[in-house]
Formats: sequence, C-alpha cells, structure tokens
Amino acid sequence: MAEARIVRSSEGEVYERLWRFKQGSLTGGRFDFMIGEVGYLTGPPLHVHRDQDDTLYVLEGVLTVQVRDELFELGPGDFATVPPGIPHTFDNVRRDQKPVIVCNVMTPGGLDAQFRDMAALGDDPAQIAELREKYGTALVGPTLGVKLGLA
Repeated sequence: MAEARIVRSSEGEVYERLWRFKQGSLTGGRFDFMIGEVGYLTGPPLHVHRDQDDTLYVLEGVLTVQVRDELFELGPGDFATVPPGIPHTFDNVRRDQKPVIVCNVMTPGGLDAQFRDMAALGDDPAQIAELREKYGTALVGPTLGVKLGLA
C-alpha cells in the first residue's frame, strides 16, 4: 500500500546538479516530481520520452520551451505538458536572468532512476546513450542555446 510522503523544501534526492526529486520511482512513487533551477543555457538537448508525459510549471523567471519546432516563453504560473513521442526541450536563454525555478512532473515515474544511473557513469557517450535508451529517452536535436546561436 502506498504511504504518504512529506518532503521539506531543502529535502529530496539529487542525482545531478539541476533537479531535486521530491518524489520518484525510487521512493515508491508512480510519478516523478522535481524542482529545478535552470541556469543560463543549462537545459537539455531536444529529446523525446517513449513512455512519459513531461510537464513543466514555472515558479520564477522566464523559461523558453521548444515543442517540435515551435518556441514558447513561459513565465510564473505558466504550464506546459508534452505527451510521449513529441520532441521538446527547455532552457533559460536570458543571460541577465537568475536561474529559472521550475516544477517538473513526469508520468509515469522513472526518470529519477535514469538520473541516478547517469550520475554513476563517466563521460562515455556510448554508455550514456545506452542508458537513455533503457529509460526511454532519445536525443533528437540540439540544445536551445545551439539552436538560437547563443552557445
């Protein structure tokens, strides 16, 4: 039987620098709930998830989100959700802006395990690609920084 979980503001699992997982598959959750601080040009490359809906809710700052080839500027209170199989990415493309604070929910959960396993790997691109495939994530394009000529 599932149990309630209370996670204080400074708590949660961190497997890499960007996201603090408040709930995930490794803690018995059926979804991943994480809070991230997206610094200038630190977002991921364009990617797809095989099985997961990827949902973003901006708490502070302006986040640029790409869905397929379309760009959107999301501010505090704005929400985006991307179903499985749709190419998407996001980033903080404003050099003069503090890190954007974002709530990210992945349904079903499992991305936390990918981040945990990736943190244990070195920088071997083949191993990283194999791990992404295992967890149903595929890179399909560049970061927004590269796409927009900022990086």
